[in-house]
Amino acid sequence: MASTQICGLCSRMDKLATAVKFCTDCEDSLCTDCVHTHKAIKALASHHLINNEVQIDKAFSIKNTCIDHPDMSLEFYCPKHESLCCRTCSVNTHRTCGKILPIGVASRGIKTSVMLNDATEDLKALLKTAKQLEEDRTKNKENIGKAKVTTLQEIAKFKSEVIQELDQLEKKLMVEVDETEKRLTRKAESDLSDIEIRRKAIKDMSEQLEILTTHGSEIQIMILLNTIRVDICKQENDFQDIIPSYECSEINFKASAIKSTLNSLGSVELKFVPCSIVHRPHKHAEAQIPSEYDKMPLKQKNKKFDVPYRNGYIFSILVTNDNRLLLCFSGVKSKALSLWSKTGDHIQDCALTESAWGITMIPGTHEAVVTLPSINAVQFVDITSMIPGTVMKVPNTAYGVTVIKDILVLGGKGKVYFLSMTGFHLKTFNVGSDYLLSLKANKANMIYCCETSSSALHCIDINGTVIFSYKSPDFKGPVDLAFDGKENLYVITRKSNKLHRLSLNGMLLDILLKAEDGLRQPYAVAFNKNYTKLYIANGYHREDKQVLVFDCT
Repeated sequence: MASTQICGLCSRMDKLATAVKFCTDCEDSLCTDCVHTHKAIKALASHHLINNEVQIDKAFSIKNTCIDHPDMSLEFYCPKHESLCCRTCSVNTHRTCGKILPIGVASRGIKTSVMLNDATEDLKALLKTAKQLEEDRTKNKENIGKAKVTTLQEIAKFKSEVIQELDQLEKKLMVEVDETEKRLTRKAESDLSDIEIRRKAIKDMSEQLEILTTHGSEIQIMILLNTIRVDICKQENDFQDIIPSYECSEINFKASAIKSTLNSLGSVELKFVPCSIVHRPHKHAEAQIPSEYDKMPLKQKNKKFDVPYRNGYIFSILVTNDNRLLLCFSGVKSKALSLWSKTGDHIQDCALTESAWGITMIPGTHEAVVTLPSINAVQFVDITSMIPGTVMKVPNTAYGVTVIKDILVLGGKGKVYFLSMTGFHLKTFNVGSDYLLSLKANKANMIYCCETSSSALHCIDINGTVIFSYKSPDFKGPVDLAFDGKENLYVITRKSNKLHRLSLNGMLLDILLKAEDGLRQPYAVAFNKNYTKLYIANGYHREDKQVLVFDCT
């Protein structure tokens, strides 16, 4: 498509002419002469011409190649599956669908069709919701700023109250110090007075004895000695009694434990209130999904590919937008994450910090999150370059993982943790009692948790409310699950080697695959992007692993 006002045909013939029309079929700008030529050629006469001034850059940038066969154009329409397909898909996938129409035939009258009207009304409803959400998020952003100011004011107020309380405690302590000092001073003065009296009496006896020794007669000395001997003995006995009772007093400050316990004035808590905006589609979403997705029987086409990894399990499968497979391996960490083509060709290994368990994509990015339960962490990985990124610690051992609205949701031992992408712990809910080995969220943000050891599947909402818990005698050891196009649940049970299909509300629809279909200690299950293939990771711990491939018809 030409991006200027120059005629595309003329420019390719080294001519310069101003374009006046644009052919939406040829995706080319045309000058006046070329418009006449275009209309004159029978094969081009039915092409749609519009004024060149119309802004067409984005409008006609439509991908018309097949997802499964990128080198093939979309040429046909399957009324049964209500989907476009290429020539190869029409033969392979839609061979038994009945009448396959050329896209030109199927598109006749499309401008007055119910499909166009529905799409138009759906887009109007989506735009309305988007506008409401924009206003809601703008208000939310403003409220965050206001909440910050209020919170800082509350912190300052609390700090002031704490300081006032400390001032009161200081005054009380100062009064106690003053009273203690007075009491000890009185005791010290009393002791000093008693000692002074004793010292004076002893001094008097000493002086008298000294004078008589120098100037008195022997008889006088003899009489005095016999007289003071009793007093000296009494004083000695008194000293033996009173000296142990004397204490040297000091007034010291012994700090309370308040300093060590006061490591924080408080904490910042987040309160989440669900968004009040409700999207009301023009037609119920289920009416736009082909009814065949509600049946989805599976037939094994004897397809599988070997994964030569031993001493571990493939615990999770993630299918990329281009239908390549990312496998999480619990064995050696050099093969913790590996990339495979949809036909089973090994593309690349990615060494992580530790062996991997669960994996999920961060919507709108090329980044995945992988759980590393052995070190209580998750690791981010760029799946385009297969380069491992940041390792982030999490509150506890985590196995299952999913992402809801930029919030990381992890399955631990009887716990579901909600974290920000930077690792901030938002909230925790109790779910079951043992490890939740797989977590998946549907479009309504309902979270489905596989509790393997209790053979239970739990469904909770984002507020932690348990919607249902499913158990059954055949439902032994659920380890992983996937959603089909209508969001039915496909749950792999490791102990019973079965694939169960459940409805969204936890009702068993059927058991699609069993051990006789090739299931041997399955641990992971996933659909490709258009739900035409189902992948199941298989194999015992010490054996090479396999990925079974089932065609969905």
